[in-house]
Amino acid sequence: MKKFSEFKSIRRINEQEITLGSNQTDENKEEEQQETQVVKVQVQAQPIMQSQEQEEQKEEQTEGSDTSCTPIKLFSKLFESREMAHVYHLSVKGDPGSFAAHVALGAYYEGVLELIDELIETYQGQYGIVEDYETIDSSGTKTKEKIAYFEELAKFIKEGRKCISTEDTHLHNIIDEVVGLVYRTLYKLNYNK
Repeated sequence: MKKFSEFKSIRRINEQEITLGSNQTDENKEEEQQETQVVKVQVQAQPIMQSQEQEEQKEEQTEGSDTSCTPIKLFSKLFESREMAHVYHLSVKGDPGSFAAHVALGAYYEGVLELIDELIETYQGQYGIVEDYETIDSSGTKTKEKIAYFEELAKFIKEGRKCISTEDTHLHNIIDEVVGLVYRTLYKLNYNK
């Protein structure tokens, strides 16, 4: 039997030390088996370390941001805005300016979908697949007047974008385009009659 001093530390994996014998004389077979086990453990630990690195990146991305918003909430709200714009578009009545509102809302719901797609695909390319989107529930918003809805949407996006790291300017550029589309829609709803 070997003394404790005859063992040396090889690696730390998940805060546990794995040791091998320092003298390879009579116990070659046993030590080769131990080395094989160490290699297997290292190979198995690699995907865990990669997923931990991805989690750390996601945490860094949201570090220092508003905890009430997450990328999933932001993306889900954008999907909701597309649905609400379509509902408003189809609900326009024959009041003065109704055709202008109909066209403005149509331009929003057609344009925002492409921007949402671009934003989420870019985000997923960097951080991985987004899952667990919130269900689109328009019950709390369908009673709102369309201009009030879009004003609240602009405010939500401006606050909600804080969940995206400021270093991710490529994502913020796309969000800027969404905000611009919201304000163009508000302009058309308010002043094109």
